[in-house]
Amino acid sequence: MGQPLITKDTLVQYLRDRAPQDPIVEVYPDYPNDDTHIKYGVYVRDVSTMSREPYQIGVTYGGSIYTDTDSFQIVYISFQEDPQGPDMRTIIEDMAGNISLFDGYFDTTYTKTVQIGNRSEKYTYTFNSKRIEFNNTI
Repeated sequence: MGQPLITKDTLVQYLRDRAPQDPIVEVYPDYPNDDTHIKYGVYVRDVSTMSREPYQIGVTYGGSIYTDTDSFQIVYISFQEDPQGPDMRTIIEDMAGNISLFDGYFDTTYTKTVQIGNRSEKYTYTFNSKRIEFNNTI
C-alpha cells in the first residue's frame, strides 16, 4: 500500500501561509491530547490511509487497481465573537477544492463538527481524500 500523497508538513505550511496575521492565528503541527488546555489556533493531525477498496476498472479487467482513502483532521480552537473566525473557517473549508494542494487525488470531502463552550468554539474538520493506487509486483 502506498503512502499518502499529502503530508502534515504541507498542510501546516498551506494554513500558515493563508492564516490571518492581525492578530495572528497560530497553526500548530502537534495535535492536542488534552481538550481542557488547548490554546487558541489551528491544529493538524497526521495524514493516514483509512481504507482500501478494489477500483471498478481493476475488478472489470482483472488489474490490481485500488481506491485508497487518506484522512486527516484539522481542529480550529476559537473564542466566541472572534473577528478572525469566519476567515479562518473559510480558509479551512476551501481547502477541499484546492486542486494543486490535493494533486493526485480525485475526490476530497470533509465533515465538520462544532462544539460551543462557555466562551470558546471548537471546529473539527475531518478530510477524506481518494486516490488511485496501483499494485506493482516489481
